[in-house]
Amino acid sequence: MHLKSRETINRPLDEVYKLVRDDLEKLVPYLPNVEKIEVKNKKKEKDNSLKITNYWYAKAEIPLLVKKFIKPEFLSWKDKAVWKDGTYTVEYELESFFANDLFEAKGVNSFTAKGENKTEFILNCEVKIYPEKVPGVPRFLAKKISPVINALVEKILGPNLTAMGKGINQYFKDN
Repeated sequence: MHLKSRETINRPLDEVYKLVRDDLEKLVPYLPNVEKIEVKNKKKEKDNSLKITNYWYAKAEIPLLVKKFIKPEFLSWKDKAVWKDGTYTVEYELESFFANDLFEAKGVNSFTAKGENKTEFILNCEVKIYPEKVPGVPRFLAKKISPVINALVEKILGPNLTAMGKGINQYFKDN
């Protein structure tokens, strides 16, 4: 699944970029299905890029069919990002806390000045889901519940990624 969104934010480039890079947790109220975001690690690299690892904690209703195998914390994820200030881009990989091979998600987001007080935020992410790799699911059930798990992961990741631009806009309107 390819996720892409484009949003124009009525704020200067540096302000938007720094909000998302340095204060991502402030956007939680503006993102669907996210309970909290925790910054776990920040490290400046020799090439001046900034590596940041954030933990995202999802809130979601888990369908009855898979509730035995999927716990709410299973749908939370690590966001390992490399921020490149010179190009106003961030390259990232997302992985589940409990099943690193449940899905692959990689992307590049960019921030571009569109005049003095406007920023274009573009999100691009490629997501591949492997529901058959959920730990504890018996082989004979994997095929049956695979579509449910696939839909659940899409429901959590997709809207939170594509709603980021709208969330940034709403944050600035409210603050």
